[in-house]
Amino acid sequence: MQEKIYKYRLKLTKYGELKYISHLDWQNLIIKTLRRCNLKLVLSEGFNKIPKTGFSPALPLFIESDCELVYFQTHEPIIENFKDLFEKNTNKNVKLVECRDFSDVLTKLPPLDTLIQWAKYQAIPILNKNESILNFKDIEYNTKKCLSCDDILIERKTKKGLNKVINYRKSLNSLEFKEGILTFVLKTGQDVDIPSLRADEFLKHVYGENYLFNVKRVCFFDKNMKVL
Repeated sequence: MQEKIYKYRLKLTKYGELKYISHLDWQNLIIKTLRRCNLKLVLSEGFNKIPKTGFSPALPLFIESDCELVYFQTHEPIIENFKDLFEKNTNKNVKLVECRDFSDVLTKLPPLDTLIQWAKYQAIPILNKNESILNFKDIEYNTKKCLSCDDILIERKTKKGLNKVINYRKSLNSLEFKEGILTFVLKTGQDVDIPSLRADEFLKHVYGENYLFNVKRVCFFDKNMKVL
């Protein structure tokens, strides 16, 4: 009889100093935390065995998050107070928001970069390098201008090193500026029809390089706009 594998998905915060670390460092931090919890983790095959994990799409530097997702598997069920155990063994800026058990799902779980298709962000303007006081009228104007445009053209370098202009208009699902907070939903994950768009690149393109924002990823959606 085949041994049962227990499958879990965590939803984690990434706050404070952690917004300065790379995606690779974030992955290493979480894997080390899982190991410190003394879990019987399912390992990959091959010479260098590592825990079988999956992570949501990389978060750009200087952005915090309420919703980073992580898959992992174990040979035994996790303990009842796993939240306390996990937070005790990790950075103080990582909080376990949710732990979902997918152990009874017989089919293979879809990779997170395929399951996740959209991400919601909030950005609070904190500085305009050209002005001593923030002028929200400029932000309101650029927001309305962006929403009325048919194109969001951004130049990118291809893998071959060539410059290519890509239209990201379909990559913006929604955009609102209300009570001093920008809220927007951008394409993320893998999709052949709609290109993914980073939050920092979007803000720089629409509002210019002079504006600085405190940015946070709030939640993920699947292809049907269901919150994950």
